[in-house]
Amino acid sequence: MRQSVGEFSPEVLEFAGRICDYEAAAEAIRKCIVARLRDDGLNHHDVRCRVKTPKSVQEKLDRRDEFGRPRYPGGPDNLDDLIGVRVILFVETDIKAVAIALTSQFICHDDEDKTAVIRKNGGIGYAGRHLTLEVPVDSPPVGCEAYRGQRFEVQLRTVLQHAWAEFEHDIRFKGTHVDNAEISRAFTMASTLIELADQQFVNISDILKRLQSETAANGSQVLDADSLQLLLDRAFPAFPHSRASQYQWLVEVLAASGYCTVAAIEQWFADIDQGAVVASMGYRFTPGQVRVVDDLLLKTLGEPYIDATKNVGNDFNREGKLRFRLRRLRGVHPQST
Repeated sequence: MRQSVGEFSPEVLEFAGRICDYEAAAEAIRKCIVARLRDDGLNHHDVRCRVKTPKSVQEKLDRRDEFGRPRYPGGPDNLDDLIGVRVILFVETDIKAVAIALTSQFICHDDEDKTAVIRKNGGIGYAGRHLTLEVPVDSPPVGCEAYRGQRFEVQLRTVLQHAWAEFEHDIRFKGTHVDNAEISRAFTMASTLIELADQQFVNISDILKRLQSETAANGSQVLDADSLQLLLDRAFPAFPHSRASQYQWLVEVLAASGYCTVAAIEQWFADIDQGAVVASMGYRFTPGQVRVVDDLLLKTLGEPYIDATKNVGNDFNREGKLRFRLRRLRGVHPQST
């Protein structure tokens, strides 16, 4: 195994000279993913990115199989994880929705639930769900045009899984008492508790949906973020929650469109064909509640909705996105949502 920078192979030295380009690509991909999750109303805690260090790349390329052959032939350009992205979520059931959203935006080469594999084999830990994705050459997402064909790896975890994995990695990286039986037992117990806690978070989310759907809102109440979420939980129980800040944004959007009370929104829901709009969008993922209502308003009000709400919030590209989606709703089918 190579021990110093001076022992890097020519291919790795070339990679090191281009590392700034990879860092720029990683940040562009991260921003694109954040924008997609925000647009789709998918709740998340954080999105992080990193580029492998030359040392890490060299160590990976130096690995050999049982016959002494390179496990990763072809140099750095053949490694899919030079760029890594980690999406940290609150609820485990959101992992699937995020995976569907990202695989509809990028080309997917591999999708593996490594945590499930660990559990199936009787092990402990949280390796996460790993996606190997590629920026499409045709119609790349906005902001990634300069990185067509770039492959990268995405890891999906909950906040609790992330905390466990980071602490376990820190202990293992330090290499101190890694095989200590007492430490191993403590990690096993912690892993079990975290798995149970994640299950309870899912239960809490489901219970809240049920309770809120059973609660009758005061129809004359002035619309605010809390009453809006309560209303959407009743109207769209099958769709996941959006980020808390997005409900307040939607209150402002609704106000700009002339809907200021709970009663007005309830009446609007009663007058529209929600299913038709959802079907016309051809969602390849389960959208969040806020995204669904945004599309319903766009379908119902058309161009006046764009003019009234294009400057609500801090998304400077909102007008263009709305016009793009309106064409789809009217039967002009662009390649992606």
